[in-house]
Amino acid sequence: MKRLFTLFLLFSCDETNLTGSENVSEIENVTFTNISTSISSNTLVASGTITNNNQSLSISPPWYIECQYYYTNTYGSKFLIGGDNTLINNALPAGVSLVWTLEHQVDNPDSYSNFTIDDLRAYKN
Repeated sequence: MKRLFTLFLLFSCDETNLTGSENVSEIENVTFTNISTSISSNTLVASGTITNNNQSLSISPPWYIECQYYYTNTYGSKFLIGGDNTLINNALPAGVSLVWTLEHQVDNPDSYSNFTIDDLRAYKN
C-alpha cells in the first residue's frame, strides 16, 4: 500500500500546470512566429506557430509550450495574470512548424482587454 501511494505522488507531481519553473530544460533552436492574442468568453487566448530550426534533430515527445499572461494598469505597472502550458505528444522534425494555442481562464475578461503574453518558451521536463 505504501508503494502505491508513493507512485501516485510521483505521477501527480509530474503532471502539474505550474508555469515559469526554472527546473526544466528549455528547447533551443526554435522560433515563435505569427503570435496573436484574443479574448473568447472568459478565456485569454494566445496562439502562434513554433518552428524547429535545428538542422538535423527532431524535438522528441513529450514536450511543452508555455507562456505567462500580463496586463498593464493605467499607471503603467505590469501585473502577472497567470500562465498556461500545453503538452505536445508529437515529435517535431527539423525544419517543421506546428500551430499552437494556449488558453487562460479569468473571471473578468473585460479587465484584461490589453493583455499581453511574455516568457514564451518550449521545454522538456
